[in-house]
Amino acid sequence: MNLRALFLTLLLAAPAAIAADAPPAAFNSNFVQTRTLPGFDAPLTSRGNMRYDKVHGFHWEITAPYHYVFEMNGQTALEELPDGTKRDLDPDQNPWLVAVEHIFISALSGDRTELMAYFDIHIEPLPEGQSVTLKPKPGAIAKAIESIHVTESAPGQPERIEIAETSGGRMDIRFTPAAP
Repeated sequence: MNLRALFLTLLLAAPAAIAADAPPAAFNSNFVQTRTLPGFDAPLTSRGNMRYDKVHGFHWEITAPYHYVFEMNGQTALEELPDGTKRDLDPDQNPWLVAVEHIFISALSGDRTELMAYFDIHIEPLPEGQSVTLKPKPGAIAKAIESIHVTESAPGQPERIEIAETSGGRMDIRFTPAAP
């Protein structure tokens, strides 16, 4: 997964928690991510797990068909590539990192103000949970993302995230709760 795709995934995994009710302090889930790209007939499918808690931060790990890890806590990030190479990502050299973390933490804390600076937000109640649609406001995000649709069972508990990219690419991430 390249940094752009990871950036999009991180940025978009969090907005599921923008409900008025307080989201949970932690989230632990397995995921299946299906990505379709313009010009490719077959979708790319990966599996892994995602964890977040206020103490340890964010952990995104792809376990199949290759191994990849991204961890973020505070303003630092660590990336482990499929070949086993580990590297620290310096926020000064990766300005998107600070923005991702800021938006991510704001979303998990239920702070809609930060998200509203970047997205027009439409929330629709469901029989159990809610559907959240994010449309980027003009700017850098709008150049890459057409829309984000999140279905959640409860505040901060995403079940599915669908991302439509301006390139025509699509990302569909489905979450299932992981054992604690």
